[in-house]
Amino acid sequence: MGQIIESMDAALAEEVGQVLMLETMERLLEDTSVDFLPSLIEVFEAESAQRLESIKNSFAVSDMAVLAVEAHSLKGTSATFGAEKLRAVSEKVEKAAKIGDESVVNENVPLIPDLLNEVLANLNKFSKGLGQ
Repeated sequence: MGQIIESMDAALAEEVGQVLMLETMERLLEDTSVDFLPSLIEVFEAESAQRLESIKNSFAVSDMAVLAVEAHSLKGTSATFGAEKLRAVSEKVEKAAKIGDESVVNENVPLIPDLLNEVLANLNKFSKGLGQ
């Protein structure tokens, strides 16, 4: 683990590490900066809210093409922050939507809102924890 995360409270790092891959967050901080992280989180939060709305709408009308595109985008941004559970579910939805596998779509789309909320909460905890 890098110096930035090692400077965090150990209990907080462990808690956040249940949702976010800390190695990925460390690389992100090395590529950008600690000061820039709140802005990145804010953009992710705004974009993911729009994406979630589009996912819900396309799911409701069984628009698999739009669903696949939106899930693909959410998969990518989730990976940026090391949100592995959300990334994996988004990938399942993307692949299933592309081939029209409604059972996999129906099983996984409902998981996205809670996973996204968990990721956002932990990103904010992580960001605040860096300031300690």
